[in-house]
Amino acid sequence: MTNEIQFYIPFDGFYNSIYDSIIDESINNEIEEGYMTIEQSENIDYKPIFEAISEDIFDKIEELFNDEFNLFTENGFFIYDGLYSPKYYNYSTDKIKVKCSNEVFITILNYFDDNDELINYINEYSKSRDGFHSFYNGYNEVKKDASIYLEYLFQWFVFDHYRDEVLQETTDNIYELIYNNLTY
Repeated sequence: MTNEIQFYIPFDGFYNSIYDSIIDESINNEIEEGYMTIEQSENIDYKPIFEAISEDIFDKIEELFNDEFNLFTENGFFIYDGLYSPKYYNYSTDKIKVKCSNEVFITILNYFDDNDELINYINEYSKSRDGFHSFYNGYNEVKKDASIYLEYLFQWFVFDHYRDEVLQETTDNIYELIYNNLTY
């Protein structure tokens, strides 16, 4: 992909989240049903589980976004690029790494450039305040940096509009994803 833009799509992450609880519940069920020992559970490689779940979350978010705004004829306008997990969870949480073309960004920017709700959201969340100095103060500054703009857009979309749908859609088949990627 030439002129690709890399950015992050936020979600609830895996630390102390609903996803973390479901994974723990699944492992406890495996132990209780005799399919796994406690010793085996202590050696689980969570990375394949987290990757599979985050890719599924990405697919659902992309589908919901395209269904809501109908900007593209089919999904695949974003490319899943993995999972970012912070070294310390007290500063941030997991995020989905994504790529898109500059053409996709321009299409999105043009579509949302007069969306007052998004503009107000970005204006509010990008302004400096006690304990936070913003390098991108306001919508007009944010939209100059494609990565930052897309992160604000998906923060607004995922957390303010579709959090319940994302959680519902991604937890429906989470057990299958866990069991298919469970290695120890």
